[in-house]
Amino acid sequence: MSSPTATVTPVMRQYMDAKRQHRDAIVFFRMGDFYEMFYEDALVAARALDLTLTSRSKDAGGAGIPMCGVPFHAVDGYLAKLVGKGFRVAMCEQVEDPKKAKGLVKREVVRVVSPGTLTDAKYLEAREPAYLMAIVSTAADRGRKSDETIGVALLDLTTGEFTAAEYQGNEGLQALADEIAVLRPREIILPAESDMATRLPEISRLQLPVSQSEPWNFEPEAARRTLLEQFRTHGLEGFGLEGRTAAIQAAGGLVSYLRGTQQAELAHVRTITLKSVADCLVIDPVTLKHLEVTVGSEGAAQGSLLHEIDRTVTSMAGRLLRGWMLRPLCALERIR
Repeated sequence: MSSPTATVTPVMRQYMDAKRQHRDAIVFFRMGDFYEMFYEDALVAARALDLTLTSRSKDAGGAGIPMCGVPFHAVDGYLAKLVGKGFRVAMCEQVEDPKKAKGLVKREVVRVVSPGTLTDAKYLEAREPAYLMAIVSTAADRGRKSDETIGVALLDLTTGEFTAAEYQGNEGLQALADEIAVLRPREIILPAESDMATRLPEISRLQLPVSQSEPWNFEPEAARRTLLEQFRTHGLEGFGLEGRTAAIQAAGGLVSYLRGTQQAELAHVRTITLKSVADCLVIDPVTLKHLEVTVGSEGAAQGSLLHEIDRTVTSMAGRLLRGWMLRPLCALERIR
């Protein structure tokens, strides 16, 4: 943020403290009946949301402070629009009653809304999952990619569906690239300084939002402890994760990321399934497109195979059918 911190009002100092902790997000700063944005956040939000840009009293340098805002009772729609464009939004709320506050009202960031954590059903496609995907590489020597194991965790925060998988070597990397193209997760979570976004060009080609999390959240022991605590268990054998270090790292890192951004316990996430590539028929994105499995020839769902056969009643059933068609089971035990 370019503004000086000297000679600022107490409320603007609150805003700057919140922004300093969430530099990669637009801060929605609650002031009475509005969420206000300032400085660069105001400039970005005004363009993205088509808001009127005004200015607050001058800063220490004598320049007007750019400012815009949205009413709190209509915030969900504005949030959805920003998140739909790939932005992250930090919600800085008044955490005490203004009528009872002695002096400045206390404010804190209570959650961060991102493409993968938007859960309001009004703004989501009901029959498509809203996946977050965490990816971590266990390669000790970055020069020997053929020996690496890549751990992947996939979570739909709206339903609690949680899976993990491991991919081996160069072939595994290509399989993961295909999986990303097929599933199109709403957000990718990587350890800070990870090179996976560069090594998986599908991420940039599909313009998938990427968020970084602290590397220690993905360390084997830290990730394991996180999962044991999340699932309220003493071991991970029952989930098929014992010995699956990379899968544990990805899953534990993803849970830690969500706990930090949502300030919540994720009470509906109490189990995880280990997925094996051998269990499913892997259909590459090009084949899926040519067969018009989920998207018709004109680029819409209408006219696709899924559209023609989907007679499910609930959105959950629709998601299940869609998943079966994208990754049909080929393991006899699983089919039975």
